Amino acid sequence: MIFNYASYTDIGQVRENNEDYHIVIPFEEFNEFAAAIADGMGGHLFGEIASKTAIDCFEKKIRDRRFKNCNNIKEYLFNICKIANKDILEFSKKHNVFSGMGTTLDAIYIKDDILHIIHIGDSRIYSVYNNEIKMITKDHSYVQQLLDKGDITIDEYQNHPNKNVITKALGIADIPEPDIFDVTLDFCGYLLLCTDGLTNMLDDTDILNIINQETDLEGKVRELAKKANENGGTDNITIILIKADRKLEE
Repeated sequence: MIFNYASYTDIGQVRENNEDYHIVIPFEEFNEFAAAIADGMGGHLFGEIASKTAIDCFEKKIRDRRFKNCNNIKEYLFNICKIANKDILEFSKKHNVFSGMGTTLDAIYIKDDILHIIHIGDSRIYSVYNNEIKMITKDHSYVQQLLDKGDITIDEYQNHPNKNVITKALGIADIPEPDIFDVTLDFCGYLLLCTDGLTNMLDDTDILNIINQETDLEGKVRELAKKANENGGTDNITIILIKADRKLEE
């Protein structure tokens, strides 16, 4: 596979600082690819520290040469979450003023056409191909639980006042509970990683329509952020858009 990408982050229209962090790590020599996005929580500066801690941990462990030789990728990815979680908790305990900070984490690692995924919180990962957008992850949120139980409708879910209450994150429990799984990357299309600053402002159809526009990747991510801001921009907006294509010789 060949991977091209663009990323963009925006403070939005309401927040005073940007508590999102993200990273893209192409390993072109190995035909591998990694990316991660984190949405911090906990108030001014607190969330920024938590999200940066998670992203820094992901980058360090993914770049570690020992990762290339590990036999259990799922276990390795879970250990990344455990280490990041521990670092956030220890920082909070050492500096009481930062107590309560935490972060979402959505990360991918692609090798041999297998998409390995870390997901905890309510940031999201989508696939886009054949004019269809599909959410690969499921939100760890209070309203998602209500929806799963049938207590609310999808329309109520979209406009629920407690939509931003998440049930899982790094830094809020001694042992994190991420979803870690893999799927076969058997399509030529897009992968989208984004924080809820995008998905709370745009529905899936809006996102699909913008991605399908005849623009380059940079234009697509900037247009997504622009539209989210036009619709209110109530949170930080961070987007990673990846285009996956088959090599010509394949």
